[in-house]
Amino acid sequence: MLSNIGITFVFFIYSLIWLQLPGMLFVQLLLPRRLKVATRLLASYFLGFMYLALVYYIQSLVGCSWLITAAGPVATANFLFVYWKKGRPSIFNAGEKLSLSFIVIFVATYIISLINFKLKFIGALSGQTTQIYHDFLFHTGNIVSLSKGFPSGDIRVDGLTFYYHYFYELIFAMCKNIFHFDAFKTYLNGNALVCAWPLSLSLMIIGERLKGGRYCRHRTFFFYCIGTLVSCICLLPLNVVGGTFPVSWLDNHLFGNGNAMGLAMALTILCVDILVEVWYDKYSFKVMCAIFVLAAATTGFKGTSGVLLAAITFIVFVVEHAITRRFHWGRFLYVVATVVGFCFTYMTVTVGLSSTGSNNRAMTLTPEGTLEAGRVGQILSKLGIDYMDSPWIIPAVIAAAICIVGPCILPFVGFTVSKFKTLIHDGVIGNIFDWFVIGSVIMGVIGFCFVSVPGLSQGYFVITNAAFVFYGAMMYVIDNRGNLISHIMNGFWCVGALFLVVDIAYFCRDDIRQHAIYKMEAGDRADLVSRDTMEAYLWLRDNTPEDAKIAVDRFSEELDYRNIYFYAGAFSERQCYLEGYDYSDISEERIGAMRAVNERFYSSDWKEADVAIEICGIDYIVVTDMGHPDYQGDNWQLDLVFENDDVRIYKYNYEAKP
Repeated sequence: MLSNIGITFVFFIYSLIWLQLPGMLFVQLLLPRRLKVATRLLASYFLGFMYLALVYYIQSLVGCSWLITAAGPVATANFLFVYWKKGRPSIFNAGEKLSLSFIVIFVATYIISLINFKLKFIGALSGQTTQIYHDFLFHTGNIVSLSKGFPSGDIRVDGLTFYYHYFYELIFAMCKNIFHFDAFKTYLNGNALVCAWPLSLSLMIIGERLKGGRYCRHRTFFFYCIGTLVSCICLLPLNVVGGTFPVSWLDNHLFGNGNAMGLAMALTILCVDILVEVWYDKYSFKVMCAIFVLAAATTGFKGTSGVLLAAITFIVFVVEHAITRRFHWGRFLYVVATVVGFCFTYMTVTVGLSSTGSNNRAMTLTPEGTLEAGRVGQILSKLGIDYMDSPWIIPAVIAAAICIVGPCILPFVGFTVSKFKTLIHDGVIGNIFDWFVIGSVIMGVIGFCFVSVPGLSQGYFVITNAAFVFYGAMMYVIDNRGNLISHIMNGFWCVGALFLVVDIAYFCRDDIRQHAIYKMEAGDRADLVSRDTMEAYLWLRDNTPEDAKIAVDRFSEELDYRNIYFYAGAFSERQCYLEGYDYSDISEERIGAMRAVNERFYSSDWKEADVAIEICGIDYIVVTDMGHPDYQGDNWQLDLVFENDDVRIYKYNYEAKP
């Protein structure tokens, strides 16, 4: 059974002892005490993660296997010692208390995350067929790769150094390294907490910003916090061809964290909140260190979020300097820390020094990808209009921007215009947080409209800024209560609440439909994996050395043009010579060569097969009826070690002699 209460409990302990409490020690050392409790708790979580990640990298480099295991308890003990020595002060500042809104949001988010992810795949290995969404399998394979140490190789492509914004998977990989759990079980049982805790705290930060120290009723403050989830931002039917359910593209990402967007949005909110709080303070080297680490963390969770954070911090500083004509060295150093944090992680973790920009990582500066994959382009094409021709491209891009932001674009534009009017007419900059929000959202929308990435990944530019969009829209409504736009938005937010309920119902219905798939036979469908095939992968995990290298013969689910079959690496937890490679940073030329070599492993000419196997260091050959139904396996150096109706596994005997 994939659901495991024991693993869930251990993951809670891991999050507390290895992440949260060590991070609270660093927050005490680096950040001002006056920060709101939600900001300090969220900063603690991510600083604790970065501390543990640093120890893990050191452990991998020096080969000392116990460092990460001891790092959490040692740092936690230090925190408790300091906490006790200071007289056990409350985590709340004056005027703060435990918020009922936070409790409700956290519990609700945790439950919805369970519905959206865990309950959907809880029976994935219990029936006749397995089907798991490829992104979740990709993350599972990444957890396997990262749990083996640093620098990591790509579990799906032999000899390829693994570069990716993989900090999300690293949370689970470090837990796996400490407790030696199965990768998918760790992911399945821990993901709801990773979704709910940072997201809930970040929503509280937005709520506090909207409250602004003013008195408001509990239900009003609750809406300030929860409003991002009912904001009608990134509605899937408005933006993606064929996209109907879930209605909210945003909520699906936040509740499932399939691409770490919940964490990326939380970190973006956190970093901006801290920057704004210290922007006009006297320079502090400790604060600068915290900003550097958090900017590096943001980039490690999502590259798009990191580049937006670095860019808006730099732009706000430059524009403020141009207006005031005063150069502030402290702020400049905070900007440098943010930019250097982004660059450091981007070059060492996310893409490396020489990315090929191939496959799913291809990125081009053109609106064509956004328009081609979206409703706007679809509608114009049906009308016989080429949306890339002048003058149609201008209204097409504007329409795409309106569709991705949704109805919040009305009050957000009003909010932006009012801030610029105040700046131009009165020369008053006002709340610097507002300018971070405005600049980040504008850059995010531009990124969505003019950057094309396979899979419409440019949507992450807007999802990262979703809470900022809601903040700007809500600030306009607060300042203009009773006008037409405020009444319109109240109606849309009621619709957004209905959409949220519909999506939760859809998640439940999708869980039921998914479990029905587990009961059917896989047959010849490439997007389904038979029970026998999964049995073979799990046999490899349980009966072969951890450093064994395997050859497999399935690469695609054949649902589209992409090679996104990731089951073997994810569940066998063994290095594949080549499996699904569409998300890997590898050139087409190298892939072509590796596929040719991979096919030689299965050659009927045993001499050709032996040469290829020995050069590549293959230990086990996995033969499926779907990939090689006529394979004979008569090579005298191959020993049959596993067999069922769908799969045979051969061990290559390097010691055998003619």
